[in-house]
Amino acid sequence: MAEHEIKYKFPAGFLWGTATSAHQIEGGNENNWTEWERKQGKIKDGSISGRACNSYELYKEDIKLAKELNNNAYRFGIEWSRIEPQRGKFDKNELRHYQKVIAECRRNRLEPFVTLYHWTQPLWFAKMGGWLNKQSPLMFRSYIEQVVRFFGSSVTFWCTLNEPMIYAYNSYWLGKWTPQEKSFFKFKKVIKNLIAAHKLAYFVLHERNSRCQVSIAKNNQCFEPYLDTWLNIMAVNFIRNYWNHSFLNKIKNELDYIGLNYYFHNLLYVSLQGYVQMNENKIISDMGWEIYPRGIYEVLKELQEYRLPIYILENGLADARDEKRADLIREHLRYAHQAITEGVDVRGYCHWSLMDNFEWADGYEPKFGLHEVDFKTFKRTARPSAKIYSEICKNNGV
Repeated sequence: MAEHEIKYKFPAGFLWGTATSAHQIEGGNENNWTEWERKQGKIKDGSISGRACNSYELYKEDIKLAKELNNNAYRFGIEWSRIEPQRGKFDKNELRHYQKVIAECRRNRLEPFVTLYHWTQPLWFAKMGGWLNKQSPLMFRSYIEQVVRFFGSSVTFWCTLNEPMIYAYNSYWLGKWTPQEKSFFKFKKVIKNLIAAHKLAYFVLHERNSRCQVSIAKNNQCFEPYLDTWLNIMAVNFIRNYWNHSFLNKIKNELDYIGLNYYFHNLLYVSLQGYVQMNENKIISDMGWEIYPRGIYEVLKELQEYRLPIYILENGLADARDEKRADLIREHLRYAHQAITEGVDVRGYCHWSLMDNFEWADGYEPKFGLHEVDFKTFKRTARPSAKIYSEICKNNGV
């Protein structure tokens, strides 16, 4: 891509990255999700995570792939269940492992964005009720204290919780994820404890390194009324404010940046009988999710009210044939650029995902990766969209 072909140039120092999560790529571990996977019928394609992408052993190769994409950032997760397999007993070998991952990022000039909780739990924590236990924020704090004591100031960007609303919604509102306890009151209690956990983690991380940057990865969605009636507008505003902002507003004094995960557009028709999603779905992913690039602009503009830097920590799609991924990246970045020109302080973009992985309750069928993975040999193969994204990163623009 020649310099003169770049129409949307991003600010100097913009961070370009890819994102992964520990459970989805590492393999060879035991936690509440691996236990749940073994129960018949829980995973859509009948698979279990098993060795996943074998990234626990192949992390150097994965970091090299990110470097070859001309990334200057890499978002990955630390697996709590590895570090604290029994309550109060911390595995120093596992802490050293993640120390090596961070050091490898630094050697390759990749800024590590480290996620501390991405839905999986140590078995002992889950058996004590998980996030329903009133002591859960204190248990989480003990884990964070060990992590930060070991890593010191080697990490600048921390992400305490990944998509807390998505986790609570699927596990306790819909009751479709482990522990499948469908209850409005449990949903609210889990949210309350996750808020407390983030706040405690925020102060622990800053005690060790006052210059570190701490946030969560928040799944915000674009909500729009199907009809411009007073009931539609009022109801959609309520849903938008609750989903996108209620959690953030509770922790806004304990945020150094906003971490945004954007995937969903919701065009809603609301009546006294309830609401119906009325998306046109002209372009959809392999999972049936509507691809709506303008939505990221709307969501970024909403986040401007917090007056904090914004890093897009996830954005992507399931696209096994790699037919739509390049356009998705280009169009979402075009709208992100528009938000930047209008004063939104967006400082980075991480594509989900670096490679195909174990996609939670959907198993191995959805293909989100810039790299295809052979789950028998663990060979990584770049898809055509990887080359296009690498050019965007190299040129700092689209």
